[in-house]
Amino acid sequence: MNPDNSDSKKKGGRPKKSSVNRKSKTIGVCFSEPELYAIRHRAAKANLPLSIYCHDAILDGEIKEPLKKEELETLRSLSNMGNNLNQLVKTAKFLSAKRLENRAEPILEEIQNIINKLSDDWKNSKRKKL
Repeated sequence: MNPDNSDSKKKGGRPKKSSVNRKSKTIGVCFSEPELYAIRHRAAKANLPLSIYCHDAILDGEIKEPLKKEELETLRSLSNMGNNLNQLVKTAKFLSAKRLENRAEPILEEIQNIINKLSDDWKNSKRKKL
């Protein structure tokens, strides 16, 4: 082999990617300082470079439409009942067992009804994946 003959040498370097696999298109996205800080933090937590984290988050992330007003009201109602139940537990040491049962039973039934309603709503979710 003659070292001067360039046709007989193999070309070095990485082979070119096909146009389908090549990532040559960019999208400009603007973030506020706190948003950028949060994204950098998440990328570091995932042990990924920022660009790869953003790329994967966009392609693999699920965006669902927001909760409906009725669902938010139901969740708020459940939260309020949880607070009421918590207050009952705190005052339980001052009440007799029968009085506590009489006060807690309706709250527990209402909480169970809401949980069942939410479970059915979310199981048969009409919320679209966007």
